[in-house]
Amino acid sequence: MVIIVNEPLDMEKLSLLISKYVTAKPDIIKAHFSFLLTAQKFLGKFEGYLSKFKITNSQLSIMLLLLSNEKVPETATSISKKRGLSNATISNVLSTLEKKKFIKKDKLKKDRRVCNIYLTKNGIKFLIEFIPLYYSKYAQFFSDLRSKELNEISLLSFKLSENLDLF
Repeated sequence: MVIIVNEPLDMEKLSLLISKYVTAKPDIIKAHFSFLLTAQKFLGKFEGYLSKFKITNSQLSIMLLLLSNEKVPETATSISKKRGLSNATISNVLSTLEKKKFIKKDKLKKDRRVCNIYLTKNGIKFLIEFIPLYYSKYAQFFSDLRSKELNEISLLSFKLSENLDLF
């Protein structure tokens, strides 16, 4: 599979970088920078799209997690582990979602420092209205790819995700 970015990598600069790091593999460096540029551009566009709905990627990610695990309560710590974000970041995002009345926190009787986190009716209503628009947008984003390519992206994303703990 070839990763295509709108701004092609400057092969001269890439060759210079590779020459400075003799142990580096050129295909790994090229894949890394192609992926990085695409990810940055995608996240910028995605955040811009989400801003129309007054929500961030982190807020949406947490709300979708809560929606998909409705029967199993989540805590800030469990969300942090599942989303790979720091406890401080999760705490800030949860506070914002609570102010928007999209989530509620219920303190545990056993340990008042820990809260189970649930979507509220407002949070569910927002997602019910938002998800069809969101699906339409990302279906459009992937529309030029064949089924085989979509499967490759899924597989490669899973493999890359498994290696994130190396950082």
